[in-house]
Amino acid sequence: MHRFKKIGIIASLVATMTFSMVACSSNNLEEGNETIDTAEASNEASQETSTAKYIFMFIGDGMSYPQVNGAQIYNGTVDNEDSVELTRLGFTEFPVTGSASTQDSTSFAPDSASTATSIASGVKTHSGVIGLEADKTTEVITIAEQLKEKGYKVGIVSTVTLNHATPAAFYANVESRNSYYDIALQMADSDFDYFAGGELGQPTGKDKDQRDIYEILEEKGYTVTRDKDEILSLDNESGKVYAINPELVGGAMEYSIDMDEDSLKLSDLVSTGINVLDNEEGFFMMVESGKVDWAGHANDAMSNIQDVVAFDEAISEAVKFYNEHPDETLIIVTGDHETGGMTLGQATTGYDTAFDLLSN
Repeated sequence: MHRFKKIGIIASLVATMTFSMVACSSNNLEEGNETIDTAEASNEASQETSTAKYIFMFIGDGMSYPQVNGAQIYNGTVDNEDSVELTRLGFTEFPVTGSASTQDSTSFAPDSASTATSIASGVKTHSGVIGLEADKTTEVITIAEQLKEKGYKVGIVSTVTLNHATPAAFYANVESRNSYYDIALQMADSDFDYFAGGELGQPTGKDKDQRDIYEILEEKGYTVTRDKDEILSLDNESGKVYAINPELVGGAMEYSIDMDEDSLKLSDLVSTGINVLDNEEGFFMMVESGKVDWAGHANDAMSNIQDVVAFDEAISEAVKFYNEHPDETLIIVTGDHETGGMTLGQATTGYDTAFDLLSN
């Protein structure tokens, strides 16, 4: 229990100094019969630090306070018809929380490329740029690459295409986030152990005149599968894997609201990732819920809320793993920026949130 507190406070300190992070605050967390006080945790962490063996980095793309609170208020409205109460998301009850500004090197309105570069490498750069400093020339080294060199296994999971801005920032260096084929080539050369979620954008190049990237991945030793049963059966003997969800729309996983009970969900890909990456040297897994951002762009409140809830369910898989390895596990949950200007009611709605309309 004490180790959990120390590791947790390290997550907060790194986040507030380096990451573009937005998280809800919580004064304490009840775990069994013990209440964890975050002030006590902070004091203890200042006296001793630990190196995590198993690291989870969860990024809600486009997720800030409104998106988190919107999901909690909606669930609270459904669960408590006659009272005004929240139903808390699990990750909002972590013992240590913090917040950070998200501007990039040139703007207070950044995009996912520059913010993900900041999260992955601690460097602020231009919007649209991945893995390069503000001079658009100097390559940065990501936390995933550093840990891979130290012997950790590495996994990258996203509900959108795997050469999209956020996942790419953990393995690629390009001046433009739209250089999808170049990014995919760098993905194949990364030697990371587990990729999962959406497929790859422009797999044969922008003009469809390049060698198929999936052939290159297989040549580099990756098993590429779109079979649900095969994906769920993967383990740490499976070698390097790219697990593509068999149910895709435009290369990305469906919104959670459109999935059925049998759909392969983000939580399944996290659980499978743990099975693939688990080893004595440790692992790092970055997991992005990318369509929170897309729903924000579309001003689609219900899709936004349900993808945040699904994100929380995926985080719960990491918490289960933490419960088995409490002294060695670090879980960080963050957003990269807010998308959509989401608000929860105002004067013209009579200060009513009107969540009942979303069920339609």
